[in-house]
Amino acid sequence: MTALPPFHTVPRDCDLLSQHVLKLVKVFRFLFIALAAVIVILAVAWFGGSFFLGSETFRHLISRSVNRSLQTEGILGPISTSGGALYSTDYTGKGRPKTHLASIQAKELSARPNWSRLFSGVCDFNDVLIKNLDLVIGTPASDAPNDQQPEHHSLGIKLPSFIHPRVDLNRVSVKEVNVHWSAGEKPAEITGLQVAAVHREDKQWDLSANGGTLNASGWPALQIDEAAGSYQSPAIIVNQAKLTIPAGGSIAVNGSVKFEGNRPYKFHGDLAGLSLSEFPPTKWHLQGLASGSLDFTGDLAEPNSGQIVGAVHLDKAKLDWSLLFGKVRSLVKQLGLNDWQLDSVDVQINRQGQHFEFSNLSVKYQDLLRVDGNGTIDGDQIKANLAIGLSSTLLGWLPGVQQKVFTEQRDGLSWAQMQVSGPLNDPKEDLSKRISDALNQGMSNQFKNQAKSLLDLLGR
Repeated sequence: MTALPPFHTVPRDCDLLSQHVLKLVKVFRFLFIALAAVIVILAVAWFGGSFFLGSETFRHLISRSVNRSLQTEGILGPISTSGGALYSTDYTGKGRPKTHLASIQAKELSARPNWSRLFSGVCDFNDVLIKNLDLVIGTPASDAPNDQQPEHHSLGIKLPSFIHPRVDLNRVSVKEVNVHWSAGEKPAEITGLQVAAVHREDKQWDLSANGGTLNASGWPALQIDEAAGSYQSPAIIVNQAKLTIPAGGSIAVNGSVKFEGNRPYKFHGDLAGLSLSEFPPTKWHLQGLASGSLDFTGDLAEPNSGQIVGAVHLDKAKLDWSLLFGKVRSLVKQLGLNDWQLDSVDVQINRQGQHFEFSNLSVKYQDLLRVDGNGTIDGDQIKANLAIGLSSTLLGWLPGVQQKVFTEQRDGLSWAQMQVSGPLNDPKEDLSKRISDALNQGMSNQFKNQAKSLLDLLGR
């Protein structure tokens, strides 16, 4: 039988056990209180944080941070949170003077921030999604007078850095971008462009885009098939872009535009099978496929400074010759000139603002026709010096014309000089009258000779 401990030792063991129990109770009570405090703090932070993020104070704070990052002056619309993401109805503002951004308006913005970095003073957004972004390139409107500008009151205390966070954007995707700028008498614009921008280094972004339409004076609507480039402050660099038109053909473009000073731009375009049916002047019914290269330079701040220089080659070209030779329109129709598909057309062009020059024009059709020359177009007025060469086969149908008008002989053709001037859609020239007069005289002489031959026959 097991011996029981001495009676006088039992109280001492009970005291030790009671002390251990009391210590455990104190530990559990501390843990419970700490856990309750954490739960309360988290609840306050969650509900209080959500209230703060949706407050006017936070909206103005984050707007100022966005303004500092974008070099703009604007304000975000009401901000809300859901599923760890921030949402805003819009952002409206304008660029600071050196940005050359007249206005900016973004609609339906959402972003998922890295909350842990917020307390270090950085609003780090991995993905920013924007439904619509509308930009106007130009000089921002002047600020309101001092007595009309809103006052900003200081709290008089130094706030922690997360109250004035810096905004870091890693990726921005925009479903629809519209860009507008002045280009002479008519504004130019890009509409419906989808853009993605990825941040690489300070003030450097990789850009990609597709879709959208480019509308510019003197050009048909150009569809932006794809584009890739970068933003390296203060310039946008286009590494490659492909523009197409519905009628067929494309332009491969590369170049850059700087957003400082007068905003100079320089682009190079390679034309491939570009259909001319939609190019002005439409009254000429010009058809053909254009290839060649063009260089575009100028300043966005000076709409009339734009210059286009290059060489263009046309295949399968047709045009309405009766518009050029109006006084012998019936002759043009009889010879079927409008049905001729020219072998080639080559020309060098130089356009400066509204002044357009063409030189080294060379039009060829088999061994029957050639047109050489140069000229200018100012506004809608044309002035050109052309040389027309016709074969003896064609001139054989025109009695007296070769002897009176096409008197110069070279390259197996008979040539005549031609002056063209007047409105582009209704030009005047001096050749068809000489052809008409020579024809009348030639027909008269031919009739006299035929009559004389008949009288001689009857007199015998």
